[in-house]
Amino acid sequence: MNDKSSELSEDRFELALAAYAAGIRQPASGLDNAVMARVRSLSPRGRRGFLQWLLAPQRVNVRPIVLAFAASVALLLMWPGRAADTGLASAGTVLVRFELVAPEASTVSLAGSFNSWSQDAIRLVPSAAPGLWTATVPLKVGSHEYLFVVDGQRWIADPTAHAQVADGFGQTNSIIVISPRGVVKS
Repeated sequence: MNDKSSELSEDRFELALAAYAAGIRQPASGLDNAVMARVRSLSPRGRRGFLQWLLAPQRVNVRPIVLAFAASVALLLMWPGRAADTGLASAGTVLVRFELVAPEASTVSLAGSFNSWSQDAIRLVPSAAPGLWTATVPLKVGSHEYLFVVDGQRWIADPTAHAQVADGFGQTNSIIVISPRGVVKS
């Protein structure tokens, strides 16, 4: 393309742009008021009341990370062995968190004098930390003996407990002592 035809193209473009700009008009100064008056004049069938809007289906956009977080919280609240499943702590009870590191385990339970040594009553849940199993249990004030049951077979004492006592069968049980203000000794 030579310089002369380039100049003609630019001139035509500028003329077209000027013609377009000349055709654009500013809206009338009372347009906003006229539109709002028309909206107000619509019948109630044309406008929905707050209650109708509240009851009508609404589109909700949720990001995947928010959905994953909400599902994780719901799962933790409903998982067996959590304090929420065993009832709220009442007067004379203290919420106690039990933890066991057992990376090779597929299930871990808590059995003790507080649940008649039932190996199925309190299930620990795997936490975010690899191999860590936890449960929060409301316990009455006093001294309690307990053991962890790994995979329904192995009964093991709490390796982090400060106190152990012979169980009369050649093994040892872990002991936890609870005061009204919390755990005194485990």
